[in-house]
Amino acid sequence: MSKAIQAYFQTENDAESAKVDLQSLSVQQETVEAIPEDADLTPVVPVAGSANTGGGTFSFTDVVSPKKDQHGPLSDQRHLTHVLHFTIKEEEYDRALSIIKNHDGHMNKSDFN
Repeated sequence: MSKAIQAYFQTENDAESAKVDLQSLSVQQETVEAIPEDADLTPVVPVAGSANTGGGTFSFTDVVSPKKDQHGPLSDQRHLTHVLHFTIKEEEYDRALSIIKNHDGHMNKSDFN
């Protein structure tokens, strides 16, 4: 079974570099798009902070709305400019997360469930 993934990056170059590295896996339907300025990125967290990849500086329970946390690590998601969409086989999901993490990617926290 395949899993649809959206990963968010600070630059188009970061997103494209992650896309290239993901080619070593069974990715399909991969596209890079600019994020609309009015997009709600509140639930988006750094992959480095996910429970699945470890080593983060905060856990999902520490994530709060930017409106409530003006100086926290997620207080301004506007630095994310591009999103990489792709599908991956479930058995390769952890390897894809590692690649996204290596490119300082962010993902919606619900994608880690």
